[in-house]
Amino acid sequence: MFDRKGEITYPASVGDEDTVMMAAIEAGAEDVESTEEGHIILCADTDLNEVSTALEAELGESETAKLVWRPTTTTELDLEGMQKLMRLIEVLEDDDDIQRVTANFEVSDEVMEQLSA
Repeated sequence: MFDRKGEITYPASVGDEDTVMMAAIEAGAEDVESTEEGHIILCADTDLNEVSTALEAELGESETAKLVWRPTTTTELDLEGMQKLMRLIEVLEDDDDIQRVTANFEVSDEVMEQLSA
């Protein structure tokens, strides 16, 4: 259900999507997700240090470089399922023994609008 990946984040100000993509490919990264807020570069968990070091030489210091769990499959939730999941995540995050919660859900724009109403 989840794969362990290395995740390196950069602000959008380091360069455009093509610049970051080329630097990531040369560094040995597997994927790049670019948005207006910034760039997320994914690599194999065992390659995090090497990819991060190579990117630092090319793009400068990253905002974060960490190991994460990325979902391999996702489940779409309706309004009721999303409400239940949000309550569960809230309870888990309130527990002092839990450091991070990772989920593999998708939610439609309509359901998100209903949740925020």
